Amino acid sequence: MSAREAVQVSPVVDARGVEAFIRFPFALHRREAHWVPPLLRERRAFLDPARNPLYEYAKVQPFLARRGGAVVGTIAAVRNDRYGRFHPEEGHVGFFGLYECVPDQAVAEALFEAASSWLRDQGRTVARGPVNLTTNDMVGLLVEGFEYDNAVMMPYNPAYYVGQFEAAGFRKARDLFALYLAPEDCWDRLAAVASRLERQGRVRVRPVDLGRWEEELLFVRETYNLAWAGNWGFVPWTDRELAFIARELKPLVDPRFAFMGEVDGQPAGFIVSIPDVNEALKKARGRLFPAGLLKLLWKLKVTGCSSLRTMIMGVLPAHRRRGLDLLLIHRTIRNARPAGYRGSELSWILEDNEAMLGPLRQLGARRTKTYRVYDRAT
Repeated sequence: MSAREAVQVSPVVDARGVEAFIRFPFALHRREAHWVPPLLRERRAFLDPARNPLYEYAKVQPFLARRGGAVVGTIAAVRNDRYGRFHPEEGHVGFFGLYECVPDQAVAEALFEAASSWLRDQGRTVARGPVNLTTNDMVGLLVEGFEYDNAVMMPYNPAYYVGQFEAAGFRKARDLFALYLAPEDCWDRLAAVASRLERQGRVRVRPVDLGRWEEELLFVRETYNLAWAGNWGFVPWTDRELAFIARELKPLVDPRFAFMGEVDGQPAGFIVSIPDVNEALKKARGRLFPAGLLKLLWKLKVTGCSSLRTMIMGVLPAHRRRGLDLLLIHRTIRNARPAGYRGSELSWILEDNEAMLGPLRQLGARRTKTYRVYDRAT
């Protein structure tokens, strides 16, 4: 294959194209030590309009880049009408994601132009990404922390992607942080705070009740919507999105690491941490059958996972500054220690969310990864 052959970018229009789109990262990153492959069946469901509720309000167009007949890159452009309804001042913003590319700027430019052109046709004047495929999913390009594996439901990309984006004229819109908190860094302070709060009696924490899963989820959604309202990029889940996410998450939710917080007997907040099953998925290499399932079960049941990912936490605005957030973290860490977990990644957190970042830094949490969202005129 000649390096001088033209790059051809075409829209994905059939099942064969979708399969090529999904499988390309496996070929591209097969020697990448820190890339954790997703499950193929999950990716197929994610890109299936009949199964992913995203397609009820958004229009998605995936593209494949080929050179000499071989796939060399992928990108998906997204017109998210729901985002515009909640952020009318940014109704001109379109999104792109699921970006994968060989180390060749010509291919990168062709992919970016294909997505930008499609977004222009949809009336969008700004291309924002990577967003896979909404701001409630995987967001951002890894720009710091390449020495770590990606945590479950967090993205990973090789370092050269940063150069491809910036050489193509993309500029930072916002950074997102991942922090890591280990029990030994915070236990003494957390234990003291928890003891004081528990003596006062107004604030208490209980495990999520999986027997009342639907009811618990209802509170999570209501709290999430109130706690995140006004945040950059925030869009509430739809009913079907919440159900879709709940089905994916329920097998991973362990009541030892998922808690509801109450103030004076009333629900006030929550925290959900899950085992970082990417450690097992890395062994499965995207497949559950036949050998992948055995490797996954072996890692999960025999050796366990070494870390958690705290993926969502929220406290109702009326109950902030009461220490409930620290009590929720304390309970998670308290249970993580005897279970053999080294700590938890807290991700993602907006770079300007000092209400969360400040207390976490004081506890000894350290930033391990930075993800960047970029903008460019279409």
